[in-house]
Amino acid sequence: MLKEKLEKFFKIDRRWIFLLLAIVLFAPIMKPIGLPNKTISRDAQNAYTFMDNIPAGSFVLFSLDYDPSTRPELHPQAMAMVRHAFKRDLRVGVVTFIAGSTGLISQIFAKVPGEYNKVNGTDYVIFPYQANYAAVMTQMGSDLYGIYDKDQDGRDARTLPVMKGVKNYKDMALVVDITGTSILDQWVAFVGDKFNVPVVGGVTAISQPGYGPYLQTKQLKGLLGGMKGAAEYESLIKEPGKGTSGIDSLNLAHLLVLILIMTSNIILLIIRYL
Repeated sequence: MLKEKLEKFFKIDRRWIFLLLAIVLFAPIMKPIGLPNKTISRDAQNAYTFMDNIPAGSFVLFSLDYDPSTRPELHPQAMAMVRHAFKRDLRVGVVTFIAGSTGLISQIFAKVPGEYNKVNGTDYVIFPYQANYAAVMTQMGSDLYGIYDKDQDGRDARTLPVMKGVKNYKDMALVVDITGTSILDQWVAFVGDKFNVPVVGGVTAISQPGYGPYLQTKQLKGLLGGMKGAAEYESLIKEPGKGTSGIDSLNLAHLLVLILIMTSNIILLIIRYL
């Protein structure tokens, strides 16, 4: 009798399992659970520590160079690092060399500044899209207003309070590039090495191993890799977001699969030896 009941377990309609998996994946996306993150990578910790030690009022330049194809991994990274900058009362400037980034940048700054009572033009500025990163990076070494004389709203950039005392890289405390392309390499080569500007990066998980040499030589002060990097940074700033919910979903899905495998094997053993 018991054997027959246990054998029914293996005849469960697989659609119920798919439904259970969907629920497990969907629930944390709606509301992050914030499962304990005990393994913060050294590179994510270094990125956090560097920004956390920048004096309040300093100017940080964000280069957000990703499009919707890499949004799931990189958008949470950008949100977390911008939140950290605002929490530290840093002035924020934003540029991009990817046309598809403009809408994603608008999403970030339609939400995050309001959480910290930050004002466009006073606490942060968004510059218009530029295609030629080499020309822009080189020009900003002497006078950024030679490229960005106006912000994306057409205001004179020189007159904005957020730009007070900022003319070139010497006046910037940090450059943060979050990208799904190789533009981070150019920030290191054209800016970090040439002008001695600290650079922190955020990349997709598949690209992360390739930046090991830059981290070893300290050309990069820190690096976030994929959704895990976003979740780590959210954990460090104590602001759970999409990175945390994504990792929660993956962890719970893996846990569900492990439970099903263990349950199946235990039932098989019981059936065999009954």
